[in-house]
Amino acid sequence: GFVDVCGSGLLIYGEMHGKLFQHQREGVAFLYRLHREGRPGGILADDMGLGKTVQVIAFLSGMFDAELIRHVLLIMPTTLVSNWLAEFARWTPGVRVKEFHGTSKTERTRNLERVQRRNGIVITSYQMLINNWKQLASSHEQEFVWDYVILDEAHKIKCPSNKTTKCVYAIPAKHRLLLTGTPVQNNLREMWSLFDFACQGSLLGTAKTFKMEYENPITRAREKDATLGEKALGLKISENLMTIIKPYFLRRTKDDIKNNHADKTDAPLPEDPRENSVPVMPSLTRKNDFVVWVYLAPVQEEIYRNFLSLDHVKEVLMTTRSPLAELTVLKKLCDHPRLLSARACIQLGLEEQEYSEEDHRSETGMLAGANKIDHLSDETVIQESGKMLFLVGLLERLREEGHRTLVFSQSRKMLDIIEHVLSRRQFKIMRVDGTVTHLMEREKRINAFQSNKDYSVFLLTTQVGGVGITLTAASRVVIFDPSWNPATDAQAVDRAYRIG
Repeated sequence: GFVDVCGSGLLIYGEMHGKLFQHQREGVAFLYRLHREGRPGGILADDMGLGKTVQVIAFLSGMFDAELIRHVLLIMPTTLVSNWLAEFARWTPGVRVKEFHGTSKTERTRNLERVQRRNGIVITSYQMLINNWKQLASSHEQEFVWDYVILDEAHKIKCPSNKTTKCVYAIPAKHRLLLTGTPVQNNLREMWSLFDFACQGSLLGTAKTFKMEYENPITRAREKDATLGEKALGLKISENLMTIIKPYFLRRTKDDIKNNHADKTDAPLPEDPRENSVPVMPSLTRKNDFVVWVYLAPVQEEIYRNFLSLDHVKEVLMTTRSPLAELTVLKKLCDHPRLLSARACIQLGLEEQEYSEEDHRSETGMLAGANKIDHLSDETVIQESGKMLFLVGLLERLREEGHRTLVFSQSRKMLDIIEHVLSRRQFKIMRVDGTVTHLMEREKRINAFQSNKDYSVFLLTTQVGGVGITLTAASRVVIFDPSWNPATDAQAVDRAYRIG
């Protein structure tokens, strides 16, 4: 009942093998090849939705069956803990999987000791790791070396100096695996950080060496005034770098899988249909992205101009001080003027002085205008923002067409305004943001939206959506105020179309 995965030498249970897509089988073979060749670790960087979780579970199942490993530590964002536990229960119910999470210290300790004493997998979160890394790195006051430490959403350690990165380095391990859908977001230093952890410092040297030998010449080659010699040197060094990391790194995009599947559609069928049969990857509908530029509403434009005419704003152009505070206000104004403090709303003519005179003298005068809109009609709130006017019209049309929509915003206050308007227009809404910290409550809300078609809109912050919430019941996604950060916006959107 066991099958050799892609001729790699790793045997996994036949029923599990039969459910894996071809690219997932190749991913399992890649992970085993790293182990077989004695490499200290590697990075599985497939696009979101291609089943990195399943690939790791299949790999670990085969490794436990072959008695090649005994102890595994899996670290992930808190929102993913329940998802991993459910996937292990679904795919490998025979493997011992314990949770080092939750409020009960006694239960956490008991679960950890049970796995360390026998064998199995411990699942924990980054936050729990930060608070308990010494306990996870030891057993009976002796150093405890895990066979594998695996990080999900591994771009969390892209910064070598942050607390999370320092804590994961403190956990002894024979092998390390990183899972991430966004392996390189901004610069080569982030890439170095991931490979330095995965390969335990054995691949790219120190940060100082890497900067001198790779980062500086590659970065210089991309600059406008780079000479032909510098461009040629940068290209050569870039190619050398790719050659070095290739054996430790596997990344497939959805387009890669789609094109590979298309290439094989004309291939001759095997004589025995059971031979090497692979499940057919579902064909994904094309995802269309639209960027809509919206004019400011008349009242919004007037407030915008009033703000620009303030003396302290004009002074920014005459001094060297940072304009960040003023730019933040302008950004809020473009989303909705009610995001400003109540006091600012009065100063810019958005709120009547009489209404807020009491608050003006109290602490509540500093509250966001979003907290002071209950007395306003939904039409007034809509007309104060061009983006809001467009959003409401769009959502009403999508509701009429039977679509269900995820609406993302960076700001909880913006979600408050959107919820205020939509609820008055008889939209049935579900919402999750950073204030919903309890896992059970999050899952309850997600399951309610997934199973109840009466909910036409789900409101989320991009940060929450980007760290592990999977929603497949929606067919449309709107990002109200995109930050263009691939670690949040791109992941948040992709999770709406996630498969596997």
